[in-house]
Amino acid sequence: MTAQDQPLRTVQVGRQTFFGYLAAIWQYRDMALHLANADLQSRFRRSALGIIWAMVHPLAFTMLYAFVLANLFKQEFVVFSIYVFSGFILWDAIASFVNLGAVSIVSGAGYLKQSPMPMLIFPLRTSLTVMVIFLIGLGSFTIYRAGIYGLHALGYIESELPLGPIATIYWAWIPLVALALVAMGSAWATIVGFLNLKFRDAQQMLLIIMQALWFASPVFFAREIFDSPNLAFWTAINPVLAFCDAFREPVLYARSPDAHTWMVIGGWIVASWIGAIIMVVLNDRKSIYYL
Repeated sequence: MTAQDQPLRTVQVGRQTFFGYLAAIWQYRDMALHLANADLQSRFRRSALGIIWAMVHPLAFTMLYAFVLANLFKQEFVVFSIYVFSGFILWDAIASFVNLGAVSIVSGAGYLKQSPMPMLIFPLRTSLTVMVIFLIGLGSFTIYRAGIYGLHALGYIESELPLGPIATIYWAWIPLVALALVAMGSAWATIVGFLNLKFRDAQQMLLIIMQALWFASPVFFAREIFDSPNLAFWTAINPVLAFCDAFREPVLYARSPDAHTWMVIGGWIVASWIGAIIMVVLNDRKSIYYL
C-alpha cells in the first residue's frame, strides 16, 4: 500500500473534557513520579549526607532562629525552639509550593516542546517533591522533640516543658493535615506556575508577598499576638495561621484542631482549586507559546 492509499489520521486539537484531562494526567503519572524523584536526587547529588540534609537544614535554622528570637522576645530557649521548629517545617513547605511552583512549568519547557502533555503535570511534580521534604522534616522535628523530652526526664534539662505528651492519639490528625497541605499547596503551585509563565515578573512579586505573609503569621511569632481584636479579621482568614494551629494543636498541646480551623483550611482548598482549574482551562493549551 502506497502512502497515498493509507487512510488519513486526524488528531483532535479541540478542548478536552474535564475527565479527559484527568485521564491524560493519569497517563503521565509515572513521568511525574520520575521527575519528582530526579528533583530529589539532583538536590542532594554528590553530597556526603544526601537526603539527611533535609533533616539537618530545619534543625540548623531552628537553632539559629530560636537563639536569636528567644533572646529578643525573652522566651525560654528549649520550649521556644520546639515551637519554632514546628513552624519552620510547615512554612518551608508552604513557601516551597509557591516559590518552586512558580518555575515548575517554565522548567518543564523541554518536555512540553517535545510532546503535548498536560501542563498540570509539572506543578504536581513540584508538590510531590515538597511533600517528601516536609515529611522528612517532620521526622526530624519528632526526633528533636523526643530528644528534648528524654534529656528533661534524665535531668539534663531543668526548665519546665509546658507542652503535651510526645506520643498521643492526637497525632492521628497529622496525616489529614499533610493531605490538606498538599491539596492547597498543589493548587497554589498550579496558579503561580501559569502566572509566572505568562508574566515573568510574577516570581519576584511572589517573593515579596510570601515575605509579608511570613511576618503576618505565627510561624515564629507567638500565637497570642494574633488574638488581638485589631487582627481579628486577618486571623479568621489567614491560611498559614490555620495550618499552624492544625499542626501544632496535636503535636505540641495534645489537642484536636477546632472546627473553625478546618473550615478555614477547607475554604482555602476549595477556593484555591477553583482558581487553579480556571487557570488550567484558560491557559493549558495556549501557554506553550510562552515557553
